[in-house]
Amino acid sequence: MSEPVLREMLTGFRDDILDRRKHSLHTADAYVSDVQKFLDQLEGVSGPSATPLNFTPSAVRLYVHQMTADGFARASIERRRAALSAFARYLMRQGDLQSSPLSGLRQPRSRKPLPTVYPEKEVVAELDKPFLDQFQPVRNHALLEMLYGAGLRISELLGLRRAEIDVSRSTLRVTGKGAKQRLVPMSRKAAQALALYLEARREFLETKDLTDPGSLWLSDRGKPLTRFRAYQIVRSELAALHGEKMSPHVLRHCFATHLLDHGANLRSVQELLGHRSLATTEKYTHVSAERLKEAYRQAHPHAEKK
Repeated sequence: MSEPVLREMLTGFRDDILDRRKHSLHTADAYVSDVQKFLDQLEGVSGPSATPLNFTPSAVRLYVHQMTADGFARASIERRRAALSAFARYLMRQGDLQSSPLSGLRQPRSRKPLPTVYPEKEVVAELDKPFLDQFQPVRNHALLEMLYGAGLRISELLGLRRAEIDVSRSTLRVTGKGAKQRLVPMSRKAAQALALYLEARREFLETKDLTDPGSLWLSDRGKPLTRFRAYQIVRSELAALHGEKMSPHVLRHCFATHLLDHGANLRSVQELLGHRSLATTEKYTHVSAERLKEAYRQAHPHAEKK
């Protein structure tokens, strides 16, 4: 029996990410894309029918060396290594590899940059700007308030269903990474903005005589709001903070950091964000510490000014 061709196993790998690991479609496609880039180089050396026998530590080292020589950022290299490691584990479960080609490779350590966070007053001032009582501005405002007032990932927000929302209690049943569910409270303003949006949504569908597609968040045409369009809305609405580089995830960073600034318990913030590891949440304590240092440098007469 001949060895299976690696590229032909990508479909099964993608299905495994979705079905067994319960990752999102976006994550699955990113993993497959990263592995494909490795296979492009591997097949250039081993031929178009590269098999698990060609997936060796030396092949991986050559790939990493080439990325480094091409000037790839360390974060990009680590992301592609992670995809290859996941692919190797999949092949091992299938019985096509005895051990991972990455197991003996040294993992480069890097200091990850701190999350981008804006001062509370600036964020609140942007969210408190007046807006028209029409479907589009009401929807856009609700999106921003939900991202900041509940600390959701954009995929979690767009995936919300009406049955998972309790406006009267200001709570959400959120499905996060790995299909793990958590109960998340909303801020008072987020709950109010969502209630306004739900009413505007109903009137919009009735006025346009459109069939309800079932998705909570709707586009200007009454279709499910896409991730790309949600990014556009956030960047447009919050351009005053950081121009086109603003992203929905920045509001999640602000949510976590501002909670800690006001004395919230780190473990509680971890639960609210849906982080598996407390270490992931701890990065926000570093942000708060840097902000305290900056306040000290600016205010104390004996502090060394920048």
